[in-house]
Amino acid sequence: MPRPSYARARAKRYPPTKWGKVTLWAFILLAVSTFTIITTSGIDYQRISGLNWILNQDKSQSENVQFQQDYPANMEWEEVQQRRVQHMLHACSSLNLNQTLDYMVLKHLLVDTRHKTLMCFVPKVACTSWKRLWFWMVGLLQDDDDIMDLTRAQVHGPLLPNLANTMFPEAKKEEILRTYKKFLFTRHPLDRLISAFSDKLENSDRESKFDFHKYVGQEVEMMVRGKVTGLGHNVTFPEFIKWVTPPNGTWTEAQKNEHWRPISELCAPCTVQYNAVGRYENLEQEMNATLHWLDVGHYARRFPPPDRTFHAAERRHQYLQHLASDDKLRFLRTYLLDFLLFGYDMP
Repeated sequence: MPRPSYARARAKRYPPTKWGKVTLWAFILLAVSTFTIITTSGIDYQRISGLNWILNQDKSQSENVQFQQDYPANMEWEEVQQRRVQHMLHACSSLNLNQTLDYMVLKHLLVDTRHKTLMCFVPKVACTSWKRLWFWMVGLLQDDDDIMDLTRAQVHGPLLPNLANTMFPEAKKEEILRTYKKFLFTRHPLDRLISAFSDKLENSDRESKFDFHKYVGQEVEMMVRGKVTGLGHNVTFPEFIKWVTPPNGTWTEAQKNEHWRPISELCAPCTVQYNAVGRYENLEQEMNATLHWLDVGHYARRFPPPDRTFHAAERRHQYLQHLASDDKLRFLRTYLLDFLLFGYDMP
């Protein structure tokens, strides 16, 4: 399948729409954050208007469950990718973002030198499934080996080559970033956060070497309640939101954990020139198209299913009904770039 071209499109201007009554502080924060991108980038204004949600004018549960497919049957995969990549380029340019490729970003860029492919893996976005598949792609396992025999410790261990590895000198890293096909998969920021909370704090992750209840749950309790009362096992979602969105911009290591760190920070899409952006919401179809684009379509039918099924989008209302307006605003402030760069509708 030929590689799609991603020529920049002229930015379009959209007429303003009614904001409605909002408090001045909420208006100023979101207006300042989004003014440039509204007026110059051509991004649909409705995608970034979250004020109704902040003011408790929530959509119905059925409307919240629906996600934007952005993959109509009559549109070719290359055209979908062209739209998404152009959207991302416009947003990066309008906001004048130039992200640093630090160690954290480089270690999330998996390298496949056999197929000249680079993928940014994102926890809670079919990350384990993609990593299992990568063992086949890079030749660490033979095609007739069963990747489901790999333990989670092996899958998420140091075996898969990433761009932070010392095996790649600086000149080689630059060549890979310049010449390889590069892609990532995204997920609605709210659904990803709900999934992370449910997986790591609401339930017990016995397979993880990291004790999330001890090192995260107790930190949440201390910050929000002022004392540890439940050994990190009874943290509520509103408490988690307060903790993961610090108002002073000072982050602890636990708050910067990859499971809830914004995708825009993990993958640096304004610096890494990704050629394709897939969506978790349409995983099966877009995974298939992506693998065929990479000339490894024979792996599509063997893509491992998620080992932890949790449909966060269907349970948004359950988690959000007790969130206060200031918590919603803090969430939007922290994950605003993910909404803007990847074109997701705000709740």
